[in-house]
Amino acid sequence: MKTPLITVETLFEDLTMPSPTDPPLEWFPWRVAGDPSLMRLTADKDAMTTRRDRSRDPAREPGLVNPQRYAGGLMPLSGFPTLLGAPLAFTPADLRAAAVDVALVGLTVDDNPVVGARFAANTMRALRDWMGYPAGGTDNVTGVDFSSLVICDYGNIASLANQGERSLEEIHAVLSEILDAGSVPVGVGGCHVQSYGFITALARKHGPKQFALLHVDAHNDTYLHDYGRAVHNGSLFRVAVELGLIEGRDLVQVGLRGQGQDAAGIRWMREHGLRSHFQAEVHVRGWDEVLRTVLSELKGRRVYLSFDMDGIDPSYARGVGTQDPDGLTASQAMQLVRAVAIHNEIVAADFMEYNPFMDDAHQTTGVLMDRLIRTLLSGIAARKQGITDPFFVDPQRIDHGVPAS
Repeated sequence: MKTPLITVETLFEDLTMPSPTDPPLEWFPWRVAGDPSLMRLTADKDAMTTRRDRSRDPAREPGLVNPQRYAGGLMPLSGFPTLLGAPLAFTPADLRAAAVDVALVGLTVDDNPVVGARFAANTMRALRDWMGYPAGGTDNVTGVDFSSLVICDYGNIASLANQGERSLEEIHAVLSEILDAGSVPVGVGGCHVQSYGFITALARKHGPKQFALLHVDAHNDTYLHDYGRAVHNGSLFRVAVELGLIEGRDLVQVGLRGQGQDAAGIRWMREHGLRSHFQAEVHVRGWDEVLRTVLSELKGRRVYLSFDMDGIDPSYARGVGTQDPDGLTASQAMQLVRAVAIHNEIVAADFMEYNPFMDDAHQTTGVLMDRLIRTLLSGIAARKQGITDPFFVDPQRIDHGVPAS
């Protein structure tokens, strides 16, 4: 028996207010008389999402703004903190004028019981890390330096406290600006429900079901709708499939494990054709074989990479809100990101669920997320340079050129 389809129309159909405790309606000004499924918003503007008036800003030509005082601009010494030390862009006109390849953008929705992911983007800007190469760096496998790409920091996207669904609308709007300017958005920070805003923006840009989604996570995020929410951290990919935004077979998942993978959930995933790779498969078939299968499932598709840091084993990435042991190693995670960026056209990416409050003093998880982002950018740059083998290795990295004695 198939799991019944849950649509937007049926999400709220059984909601009722228990009559014995009904208060006077005026006590709860957010309620709508006769319809408990609706919530009235305030009439005033929301300062969090109202765009700033730029009419009094000094006139300037559109393009990127380098905020660094010093030529080196190294983080976190003399540098002004930006994502990867990249120059700033403020408007779509800036993105177009500079022909930006990749726009890094901070994400701030915090929807986990363990709060902290909202601070990840700004933590990444000021990461205590010896490697301060501004918007560049050489990949340790391919030898490709991604400074050939035009990269910018597009600031943070606002979020509304305790109104996750409304926050998704702002994420959709800002990502649409980036996509319409011809740039690839790469989100940094926040929690996984934000990926729904990526999916809607990509569906608007390319059309529903016109891209594949590589989802790295300990959890499948295709659980039933609950918590009184239309979409949340655990249900976003189920909602996207059932509303026809993505095709089930185009959702490829890696790293799944943990205690929440029940029989009903797995049955739904199989019925909808998801390509779900559990850690058990890695143990039985080996990582190399699973990676090759993932690449074959994504072959020829535009790809949106959605990377939850808890997909990595907590021995490498403990700074997350929902730890689960037995995940990917740091090396496997970097190889996966590198391979798919070379193998496919990346149309968007996000790296989420980093909780700096849960990290160690060395910011080990933050440093790893930094390296994953740099690995993705190196893969994109390698593809632009004509490298097509997802397993390409720079010959100088495997042969030191000195004959054995």
